[in-house]
Amino acid sequence: MTIVYLDVVFLLNGVLDYLLLLSAARLASVPLHRLRLLGGALLGACYAAAVFLPGMGFLSHPVCRVLCAAAMALAAYGGGRQGLRLLLLFLALSCALAGILVMISLLWDGHLSYPRGIPVTPPDWKALLLAAAGCYWLSATVLRRLVPSHGRELIPVKLRWDCRQVSMTALYDTGNLLSGPDGSPVLVAHWQSVAPLLPDIPRIRREDVCDPVGGLSRIGAGWGAGRLHLLPYQGVGAGRGLLLAVRVDSAVLDSRVIHRQLVALSPEPLSDGRYQAVIGR
Repeated sequence: MTIVYLDVVFLLNGVLDYLLLLSAARLASVPLHRLRLLGGALLGACYAAAVFLPGMGFLSHPVCRVLCAAAMALAAYGGGRQGLRLLLLFLALSCALAGILVMISLLWDGHLSYPRGIPVTPPDWKALLLAAAGCYWLSATVLRRLVPSHGRELIPVKLRWDCRQVSMTALYDTGNLLSGPDGSPVLVAHWQSVAPLLPDIPRIRREDVCDPVGGLSRIGAGWGAGRLHLLPYQGVGAGRGLLLAVRVDSAVLDSRVIHRQLVALSPEPLSDGRYQAVIGR
């Protein structure tokens, strides 16, 4: 007879679910929302513990498993096509790493078992941490290196100006060579994504972005000296032109802080909603 410790089942499955959700997001090169990932992992941990409660054995049915995985993916990644893609990747990683978890546990003490299809281990913290570390190393390091990034991935971005702040998702594209006067990379963002950050007087309009010279003339020094710039650019199939750019106080690009980041304003959205900005190099 296998003795099940619900607290250990909850913790073990919570840790593994979090690592799998995190690894799926990294493999797909999507921004990491760790609180949402934690919420999905807690949902999976609650499900794993609930399976062993009296009268709850029906939860081990494959249909219930799939529904729980879908709920975890929805909580961690959101819906839509991207959520479905991440759900399939999460399921694939779960199947692949189940064998690794068994192997690590057998090498340690051989006590791991799967009653009702749920990983269960005795209260041995060393074995638990070793299993979790092994799964994370394989999924987040080895598997990620096997997936080519082609120099394009999505990263979270936070822009700050005085006490205001906006968050968005940016596409990191090594093919984007737009840079400022000092040679530093310029963040190109849809103007409406940046507008809540900018001063109200004078308030920026779409006409200012479509006509950068006129926008610079209208706004002038109203936002302070050195805030507005005109940036020349050249795009494939788009010819040459000018972009109205604003220098914000700071930008946090995937946990890296850059002071006085230059942000070029695009009059049109840069994607179908997956990201609102692009930065290169």
